[in-house]
Amino acid sequence: MRDFVTCLEFLTRLRFSHRTDWRDDDFSRSVPYFPLVGLVMGLFMGAVNYGLYYLHTPALMRAVMLILAELLIIGALMYDGFMDTSDGVFSARDRERMLEIMKDSHVGSNAVIALVCIVLLKVAAYTTLAPVKLSYALVAMYVCTRTFMVSYIINYPYPRKQGIGLMFKAYAKPWYTYVAFGLCAALVAACGLPYLYTALAAFALCQCIARFLTGQLGGLTGDTYGFLTECGVVVYLMCAIYII
Repeated sequence: MRDFVTCLEFLTRLRFSHRTDWRDDDFSRSVPYFPLVGLVMGLFMGAVNYGLYYLHTPALMRAVMLILAELLIIGALMYDGFMDTSDGVFSARDRERMLEIMKDSHVGSNAVIALVCIVLLKVAAYTTLAPVKLSYALVAMYVCTRTFMVSYIINYPYPRKQGIGLMFKAYAKPWYTYVAFGLCAALVAACGLPYLYTALAAFALCQCIARFLTGQLGGLTGDTYGFLTECGVVVYLMCAIYII
């Protein structure tokens, strides 16, 4: 339970403890619980979507409210990584300079433009998918995208000597991948087989993006985990439009 709470508190804005003795192995041991944290996120977002639909909220307003609900409960951690990575990777500089830009706390034009695009794509997907299907898609999408993070942490090199992402990778075991993906498959299949097929398509595309980032940066950092997660959200939703 302690490891699950560690994962939940890091990936969301929810707080159940007042711990101050965080250690690297605490974060690493929490990695197998990523799918369950994704399930918590998905159930919350799916319930918000269904509640707004039940209240006959207009589609565009419902989509915007979903974005706000995400920021209030889940937080902007993944957005932060997405923006930092966008600034660095799209700067057209050498590898070392890209990594330096990603650590800079200032926000550049690449980050702003990328953020606007990702939010617009989410809103477009939320208004395109049928409301009831969207609720199931949200559950499956959050489970999948948080599970994909396990693959990024375990299977890709870390290009820095220190960082938040390294805390998750340092003591993580290879078998965490099998546990997380087995759990993910079961949870997503419970939503319906089309949602599982969508997950397979999204995973393949996200792995392509991960390989691209690895080629650019020499590995994946904590920021790129956020970038890949936000890309995974949009990729899953876009695939869902055509598959579900």
